[in-house]
Amino acid sequence: MVNFNENAIREAAYYIWKNGDKKYDCGMDNWNAAINQLRAQNAATVLKHAQMFGTTKNQQTNIIRAASLLKKVTTR
Repeated sequence: MVNFNENAIREAAYYIWKNGDKKYDCGMDNWNAAINQLRAQNAATVLKHAQMFGTTKNQQTNIIRAASLLKKVTTR
């Protein structure tokens, strides 16, 4: 699992808030949505690298890792 730095999460949450309805009481929802967004971006990057640079074994490992990350995003 990737740990994102607090500033990256804060910035993503800000843009989610800014582009949403700007409720003041939804800070944790925006924070969690930001983490999920960053996880999805990371998973997409893993898949892209697996397709471009991986050997067959590395591709399989990276695809499994990316699928696991996407599963975490969609289940939260």
